[in-house]
Amino acid sequence: MTTSRRPTAPAPDAPWGPRWTTDAGMTVLLEESHAIPLVDVEVVLKTGALFDPQGKEGLGRLAARLLRMGTKRLKAEDVDEAIDSMGAALSVDVAHSMVRLHASVIRRSLPDLLELLGQLVCTPALRATDLGLVQRETIADLLSQRDNDRWLASRGLRSHLFGEHPYARPTFGNAETIQRVSRGDVADFLGTHVVAENIVLGVAGDVTEGELRAMVDRAFAKVPRGRAPEVTLPVPVIAKGRRVLVVDKPERTQTQIFLGTLGTRLADPVFYPLVVANTAFGGTFTSRLVREVRSERGWSYAANARLGADRQREAWSLYTHPSAENAVDCIALELSLIEKFVEEGISAPELSNARDYLVKSHAFDRDTAAKRLEPRLDAEVQSMPAEFYTHFVTSVGAVTLPRANEAVRARLSHEDLSIVLVATAAPLLDRLQRLPGVREVSVVPFDSL
Repeated sequence: MTTSRRPTAPAPDAPWGPRWTTDAGMTVLLEESHAIPLVDVEVVLKTGALFDPQGKEGLGRLAARLLRMGTKRLKAEDVDEAIDSMGAALSVDVAHSMVRLHASVIRRSLPDLLELLGQLVCTPALRATDLGLVQRETIADLLSQRDNDRWLASRGLRSHLFGEHPYARPTFGNAETIQRVSRGDVADFLGTHVVAENIVLGVAGDVTEGELRAMVDRAFAKVPRGRAPEVTLPVPVIAKGRRVLVVDKPERTQTQIFLGTLGTRLADPVFYPLVVANTAFGGTFTSRLVREVRSERGWSYAANARLGADRQREAWSLYTHPSAENAVDCIALELSLIEKFVEEGISAPELSNARDYLVKSHAFDRDTAAKRLEPRLDAEVQSMPAEFYTHFVTSVGAVTLPRANEAVRARLSHEDLSIVLVATAAPLLDRLQRLPGVREVSVVPFDSL
């Protein structure tokens, strides 16, 4: 959320760069820019942690990290040395719906980088010693994250809101599930998901289509052929009523609070009306939520509303971090704001301001080749038509007040809510139980997440 960026003119809807499919079936996207001699490369699998088997959560992330640990000819330190010699950076990111290997490199090192990525993807080593190392590092990361109260609250919200649905699965897994993953599990995961039709190669920067085609054909000549796994994701169903989960942590003077309910999915016909309405409610520094919580009461510096979207309905959530003293009053205020938002919607001035902000700030979402590549990758992974993103300005500009408010009433609920806070539980429990509409209050120790 920001209001500091103000371009002088809105960004127009613009076509994307070249897209083609290799002989093996791998999709390639290119966003050309010759402003500076740098290139960003993304190797994306269309499937992510949603495919982790129950009881082995974190498998997809372990598998992705092992891809980076070398090939049958290269050890992990050889890979690191090769990346360093190019002055490059290579990172791994795993979400519920995708796995990404991202690298940045100077122009003249692009052929070497693509060759290296091709080897990592096509002939991973999958050494048992590397798996043990990655498992230990992951468990250490999980332990260190317990010092991060916001991370705990966010993890608690997904679990509390989505219950048994795959969206509740933590991409990191937990200590128990991580230790259950075997080398065979990793090999099976990669054998299923690292196939040509499940891979999107995105490239942004100083390279032409002709140059890139030759490099990709050479570097990914051995990519395994095969079809993308079928995605059969159930429709999320959340529990009825307002429910509170306190992640109990001793001696908290500050709290981290998320309120969440079901939001929308990308293919929802009211997606853009919801985007505009959410921006008006909690997406800018002058939006209703921020004005009430931060400006008028000074309870939390950060206050925002986030509209998630995926193949199925994702979470719509509010985030604030008031002091423990103001935590319950802040939740009560947010409940009343949500209720008014759902029942009465936004006003005409709020709609106008939100549309204006989204259209004008969109220029900064597309001002580099790497940023233009992002929505293209998302569209490929989510099987969305190109127009869904290229017509952003037109789609936002077409949202009317009735459409925005009807979308909010149709998709969001002020009655079925998960309220998750990281706090010292005992002093707050009585007041939390007396919040309007709350059916249950449960408490879990922070080191159980």
